Amino acid sequence: MRHNWSWKAATKCFAVGLLVFGLTVGLAPVVGAIPITALDGTWQDPVGGANVQIDNAAVPRTIRWGFPPPANTSGYNWTPAGTPFDAPSNGTPFILGTFNHLNFVIPDGSAITKVDLAFSMTIDALTPTQDLIHFTHDETPNVFTPLSNPLNDDLVTVSSPLMNTPFNFEGTAYVFSLLGFSKDGGNTIVTQFSTQEGQENIADLYGAISAAPIPEPATMLLLGSGLIGLAGFARKKFKR
Repeated sequence: MRHNWSWKAATKCFAVGLLVFGLTVGLAPVVGAIPITALDGTWQDPVGGANVQIDNAAVPRTIRWGFPPPANTSGYNWTPAGTPFDAPSNGTPFILGTFNHLNFVIPDGSAITKVDLAFSMTIDALTPTQDLIHFTHDETPNVFTPLSNPLNDDLVTVSSPLMNTPFNFEGTAYVFSLLGFSKDGGNTIVTQFSTQEGQENIADLYGAISAAPIPEPATMLLLGSGLIGLAGFARKKFKR
């Protein structure tokens, strides 16, 4: 019995099938927005500093250190962004909260060198996604000038040990990433904030959510090998 379906036609069908499958599984379904129902963060584990005081009971969350004469202090404030709101799921930056550095004259050696913020983000009233945000503090000589000299500015560097925190929403895998500081509405985002002496310095902290990439390359390679093998089997069959 003669088959009307040629080997070339079969090969084309397999190729199209592989392409369609690759496009289908290679693009994760993306929800237009992720509902953020709560944001928070508490200071913990300061390193160094004199007379360090932490208050996580009120908003803003505060940490203070120094106690220079006449009894002023330096420190950080953290105010989470207001909720609820919808965060974009396509990697567009959005505000996590506001960071303040009160940069005032303190005795030498009385500043912290590091502190963590135990950050949490609750999605659609589900279990919070939790992460640590590290703030590294570089205290420069306390020389105040009316027009701040960048050489005298303190430097605050932000980082996270988990650059892509995974979570799942409505059956889709996402990752949350900390981006850094911005003073211009997210147009420019940096991980190091230079703060002027003798004043309160303010910047917003930004993050982003994006769909997790799927499938793994090994999965696609295995699938491709299987389809090629199947095509070879079909070729032998049609030659009979």
